[in-house]
Amino acid sequence: MCGITGVYSERASPNRRTLHAMNACLAHRGPDEDGIYIDGPVGLAHKRLSIVGLDTGRQPIFNEDDTVCVIFNGEIYNYPQLRDQLAASGHTFNTDTDTEVLVHLYEEYGPTFVSRLEGMFAFALWDSNAEKLLLARDPMGIKPLVLADDGNSIAFASELPAILEADVDHGGLDETALSQYFSLGHIPAPRTAFENVRKLEPGERITISEGDIERTQFYTPTVETRDVDFQTAVDGLRTRVEAAVEKRLMSDVPLGAFLSGGIDSSIVVGTMANQMDDPVKTFTVGFDEALFDESWAAQEVADYHDTDHTEFTVSPDDVRNAIPAVLDRLGEPFADQSLVPTYIVSRETSRDVKVALSGDGADELFAGYSRYRGEYYSKYYRQIPSAVRNSVIEPAVDRLDVSREDARGERIRKLKKFLRGGEPRLSHRHFEWSRIADDETLSGATRLTAASDGHTSVKEAHDDVTAFLPANRQDDLSRIQSVDTRFGLPNQILHKTDQASMYNSLEVRVPFLDTDVAEYALSLPTKYKITPREQKRVLKKAFEDVLPTAILERGKQGFDMPIGEWFRHELEEEFRDTVEALDSDLVDTAAVLRHHDAHKRGTAEHSKHLWSVYVFARWHNRMRNQGII
Repeated sequence: MCGITGVYSERASPNRRTLHAMNACLAHRGPDEDGIYIDGPVGLAHKRLSIVGLDTGRQPIFNEDDTVCVIFNGEIYNYPQLRDQLAASGHTFNTDTDTEVLVHLYEEYGPTFVSRLEGMFAFALWDSNAEKLLLARDPMGIKPLVLADDGNSIAFASELPAILEADVDHGGLDETALSQYFSLGHIPAPRTAFENVRKLEPGERITISEGDIERTQFYTPTVETRDVDFQTAVDGLRTRVEAAVEKRLMSDVPLGAFLSGGIDSSIVVGTMANQMDDPVKTFTVGFDEALFDESWAAQEVADYHDTDHTEFTVSPDDVRNAIPAVLDRLGEPFADQSLVPTYIVSRETSRDVKVALSGDGADELFAGYSRYRGEYYSKYYRQIPSAVRNSVIEPAVDRLDVSREDARGERIRKLKKFLRGGEPRLSHRHFEWSRIADDETLSGATRLTAASDGHTSVKEAHDDVTAFLPANRQDDLSRIQSVDTRFGLPNQILHKTDQASMYNSLEVRVPFLDTDVAEYALSLPTKYKITPREQKRVLKKAFEDVLPTAILERGKQGFDMPIGEWFRHELEEEFRDTVEALDSDLVDTAAVLRHHDAHKRGTAEHSKHLWSVYVFARWHNRMRNQGII
């Protein structure tokens, strides 16, 4: 796992000092080694976190005659098989790393070799003979890659801050992207906060030659519904997940696992325990606030599998102290609250291991989120006459108090979101399930619209995100799951995990996002995943023997921190000082402070909205102070 960055410019050979500055922004991604290479119009820079082939993996890595070189971030799990095939074809290897496989695959198959890779990756490959630069991101979007193009020069990097060190015009703020941010809490690919900077999408390959950029989607999940009985689905899933976990135990350094106490991470830990000789090292975070704490459940699983378990309790002071280390590195605003506790558990985990497995992805694949239950039932709600819904049900629910920071308040918030999700149009329902603040709150707090792209609302702009909605899926819920797996997952969950872990030089692997597992899960009938009484049905059945009864029967609990309560008390001053310092015509700070007053009094519950504004304010203040915007 590493950090990569570079520049392509036909005007002049890239500047070494600029490459050093860009590379320095990625030091946390690879503290073990670094390397810089310049050849004509291309400059490549690399920071290495050594996991496999510890002594011979310094990058860039070249082919036999040094005409092809690569810088790489990630892991290729099938590289031993690929290496054997290439060696049999006459290729000579100088290292025992997965990275070197890439240059020889390119020699053998050209740019299409990317489709042969199993793993998580982002890389840049330079062919000096053809003067061609190849960039690619893995099929599921586990590893990030961003690209800036101002018409004169091109820059790329694992993280956006490195782009901002390059001599490439970022183009100013993208207001459509920021509109999406305030609604969703993140900016969906391919957009970023800047007009001239874009994210590569999952499964995307880019070829740059003579200044021209050619984009190719080398992987798109096109999964037909699988007509199998339930037990066959259970057996097929079990086999695939076990194989995915086994592949991800490949390491020359110590490894462990995140353990939240939920179904997904517990399955990963149980499968690891069945495959490893030594006890699995497991790590979790807890909170003093019972509504957010899952540490008891993690301990149940740790005891069940006799793991070497470590637990950390996160306090408001821990969050306050961690905020600069997390938020002040962001290249664009990102408002997933669990970023901070994920950073903390990654920091503590990295003290003992360099690799951790996680359960990310299973909620999207097996309909684990509450919004999927909302979509499941929404078809029945839409059968109620609109006059009854609009004049009776929705006004009554609107009057319910959502200010309470307890289980009842959470149920009421979910009920209100369910009613918003009664939209007849699927893409608009998806938007309502995903958004973190309603129109009334946002219209008072921000002066942003989506009009810059010809859309009249952020909801309309969301149609661009859900344009992928596959027509060949069995029902609306399975179509939404496909969209979430392709867009929501890499833009939010995987982005959070990558940032939080790599800030601590920790590699995180995600077995559920092995393409074999993901495609199999997406192909299974919806009734195998969700019923009126159960979610993740087939997953639970497949692994019921590795789950304690208390874990098997408990419901879904999100991995959030009690930021709403902290904004009322311990972090109130920090919030108000940061927002009051915001100098932007995009946000009405007076309106936001009124929202905070209502939140503090308990007459409203604005936790996610306030956090999104706080993150934006902190980011915008820093960008302005640095002269970037």
